[in-house]
Amino acid sequence: MKHIVESVEEMYHAREPTGEVIVDEVLNILRRYKLIYPEDVALLMDVNPKDLRAAWHMLTGTKLIDVITQWRVMQAQDWIRKRMAELKPNDSKNHDARKLLTEVARRCGWRSERVMSHIFERHCGCSAIEWLAMHGVKRG
Repeated sequence: MKHIVESVEEMYHAREPTGEVIVDEVLNILRRYKLIYPEDVALLMDVNPKDLRAAWHMLTGTKLIDVITQWRVMQAQDWIRKRMAELKPNDSKNHDARKLLTEVARRCGWRSERVMSHIFERHCGCSAIEWLAMHGVKRG
């Protein structure tokens, strides 16, 4: 069976509908809300969470929880880049990296920077603060 999309990154950056109602609705929900659990997505869609997870897996070959988590990691990376681009040169020297990461974590729906860092470690191989440092930002 050919899957609708090849990767989470493809889904994240796509702006055209896939043509699959379930996939498109989930992606629209992920773009609009800070959800981190499939049950929350299912609630907004007014469907059974187990049925949604099964349909998602059948259509994409991926687990919905993994897609949501990876989606949030990519969203966090985008927000970090955007926020750092907004800083003036002198601001970045004095910028508090932990404060930035706490702000980004909340924007992504995680309850703390610590939770986000744990997820970054699993998905990126480094903590959020290490990722931030590797992308041109010194520790605060």
